[in-house]
Amino acid sequence: MLPRVTPEVAQGLESGRIKRSREALAAFPARVRSWIILAVILLGPAAFVFGWYWNFRRVELPRPHDGAAPPPPMPNVDNDIRQAQDRLKADPHDIGALVKLGIINFEKGKDSYPDAINALEDARNMGAMDTRIFYCLGIMYQELGLYNFAIDEYRRYLRNHPGDKEIRMLAAKLLYQQGRFPEAVGEYERLKFHYPNDGVIEENLGLSLWAAKQYRRAADSFTALKSYGPSEGKRAEFCLGQLSFEQLQYNESLAHLLASLPDGKAQAVGVAPEKIHGALALTYQKLGRFDDARSAWEQVVALSPKDVKAQVALRELNRRYPPKKPKPVKKP
Repeated sequence: MLPRVTPEVAQGLESGRIKRSREALAAFPARVRSWIILAVILLGPAAFVFGWYWNFRRVELPRPHDGAAPPPPMPNVDNDIRQAQDRLKADPHDIGALVKLGIINFEKGKDSYPDAINALEDARNMGAMDTRIFYCLGIMYQELGLYNFAIDEYRRYLRNHPGDKEIRMLAAKLLYQQGRFPEAVGEYERLKFHYPNDGVIEENLGLSLWAAKQYRRAADSFTALKSYGPSEGKRAEFCLGQLSFEQLQYNESLAHLLASLPDGKAQAVGVAPEKIHGALALTYQKLGRFDDARSAWEQVVALSPKDVKAQVALRELNRRYPPKKPKPVKKP
């Protein structure tokens, strides 16, 4: 059992004020478990940066206040909290009062999350089966960077509410970010079964299949994505180009990448043009088309002057394969 949350700890360090009872941590001393959770909160977000995260930004997190300043508490919130606390003073095992106290503190916002987590975890330990517990804990643990705990809570919630699209999308996204790609594929497949015409689901399924190294199925998913619109088609071509490159199919990669370039009708929304030109440059180099590769790297540098990798690649290309000098024109 982790140490209870106190106002002093909450004020000094948000990440260290969570009380969590978990089998996975049961064998550790309380002090060690506290430092583990602290390290996860402080270092966790940096570990989940993926090259393809640009797509997953499309699935928004249901933050309680969507990043805005929290609304003022409802007039009766403080009174409701006092009533729940009075009930608990009279009966510390009043599960209903614990659930009510936890949900009210959850709705108050992030500053009240420690109190909400304590109350809801106590209610669960006493046997409460209210599915709102799973939902609220999942949101709060995700907000605090405890992604594996959040996934566990979302899955508990989904066992009771399998048709909740938003929470299943969240669970799938977190599984992908955690590197649990086959599990992410399973969640997106369930979503696609129930929502077969959703382009976001199709795209995220393709990326998850790709990360799970199921290349053929990923290619099928990206091909299907083309039918959802011009922008989706451009993104699909870019993904297909990168997918072909990974499989050493450079001619196919080139064709897809050229098709992903912005034109008068559409552009690959979500894919920066310099990324497309960078992928083209690498593909041209693999094909031995060094002049074309040079032009592509020059495009990257022009679009993103601070791109050090592109600058180094261009210098190295010029060193190894200097541009051909034009032949002098003979005078008649």
